[in-house]
Amino acid sequence: MTSMPLPALRLAAVLAVAAAMGGCATPVDTRTIVSDSPSYLNDNFTPMQLSAAVRSQVEKGEPMAPRFRRIEFRHSVVVEGQGNRYEVQANTTLTNLGNGYVQQRTEYARNDLAYRVNLALSFAGIHLLRSQTTFLERASAQQPLEIKELIRFDRGLGNPKPGQSYVMEARLGTAPQLMGFTYEKRTCTAGQPVPASVLMLELQGTAIPLECVKTGENGVVINKMKFVWLPDLGVGFQTDYVSARETSLYTLHSINVTR
Repeated sequence: MTSMPLPALRLAAVLAVAAAMGGCATPVDTRTIVSDSPSYLNDNFTPMQLSAAVRSQVEKGEPMAPRFRRIEFRHSVVVEGQGNRYEVQANTTLTNLGNGYVQQRTEYARNDLAYRVNLALSFAGIHLLRSQTTFLERASAQQPLEIKELIRFDRGLGNPKPGQSYVMEARLGTAPQLMGFTYEKRTCTAGQPVPASVLMLELQGTAIPLECVKTGENGVVINKMKFVWLPDLGVGFQTDYVSARETSLYTLHSINVTR
């Protein structure tokens, strides 16, 4: 048997580690996501794509009855940062998969031209459990980002109470990634009830504001997000995003709910 030279052995070892950290997977054709999003969502963004350990953490506790079947809403996002300011339009569809799981598809457009599609499986529309971004001008979509390990998960976020805080602590990586995961901690604090009309004038009843703070391995704040949680629907709608680089303000323009 011919042995490999030492430099080649070192290169092979480096490549092996890189493959384990980054994983190997066939790129997803952008056309697949655009032309048949419902099938792609059902094949890739359900609880079954999560590991058994993550599912058991998310589902631990009392089952959550679905309060809607489908929500379609139109919103806009004003983004400011690093000397730039621009606005994007977005159309989102939420499908309730039961027990707190919500499947999401958002199409973003500028100048009335779609340029990006985000797909996700979330908990109550707030915590992303699995997500994928596709820029439509590119041949392939980004690899899905998913929770690999849940260190802590406060399921009470699915029915937040004023003054209470809820923590999700996790390690994340791309779907094919095997090691070198990214740590994050999200702490969401519920405020006092406000009129649901703060989200959109046509909405009635009350709502619960949520502020979620994301920190990394060293405890430094990475970003802050605000949501308005609607008890009638059992789902949160994002209103603000703040990071060191930019701020985003979300405005809801229309909503259609199928019970």
